[in-house]
Amino acid sequence: MTSTATLLEYSAADILCKGVYFTPTQADGLLPVVLVCHAWDGLNDEVRDKAAKLADAGYIAFALDVLGEGKTMTDMADLIPTLTPFFENRAMLLERLEAGVNAAKAIPGADLSRIGAMGYCFGGTAVLDLARAGSGNIKGVVSFHGGLQGNALNGPKTLSAKILVLHGEDDPLVPSEEVAAFKGEMTDKQADWQLHAYGQTVHAFTRPEANDPAFGAVYNRSADARSWQAMLNFFEEVL
Repeated sequence: MTSTATLLEYSAADILCKGVYFTPTQADGLLPVVLVCHAWDGLNDEVRDKAAKLADAGYIAFALDVLGEGKTMTDMADLIPTLTPFFENRAMLLERLEAGVNAAKAIPGADLSRIGAMGYCFGGTAVLDLARAGSGNIKGVVSFHGGLQGNALNGPKTLSAKILVLHGEDDPLVPSEEVAAFKGEMTDKQADWQLHAYGQTVHAFTRPEANDPAFGAVYNRSADARSWQAMLNFFEEVL
């Protein structure tokens, strides 16, 4: 199956976001929509390729531009300056995601009763915040090696979106204490949640270019394949 890419500009407060959605070329009828949220470095070719691959599985895949203005980063020195504003203001991060949800409603052929979200690293944190917000539009979210730390935003006491976390067991950026706190939070909120931990696996395990053992970010081919299949199984169930 092949897909067609269509640019979709939308606004989040006063920020212009430049997303792109991929639609299966032989789509028949309304299709479920999955928002795809990039890592810290923005909506680059790697994320577009993942969205296209998701469209090949029969979904409309909407790759978001959370950084805004179509910005992408290549220098690791920009990591902290790029992420700090979002982690210091989780309401702004949530606003960027909710703007993407609203933009998805204008996509031709989208089944608005079946919307999910997935994200990588920073994007994994972002889609979990979307689930925490309790939007009835979101049926399920998947986090790939994302941060699990909670936020101070006022959300519902119980969560309706189903949640799948795909995690490297040895990820130094998401320590065991953070994992335990996340499990407790999800249980307290009566969420339908799963956490798959991959052994001998660190951060960024889905990114083929990741090869920095000192930082704790290394690609793992097996975990990449297994996590993708787990995501497909999850969305088949919830969407």
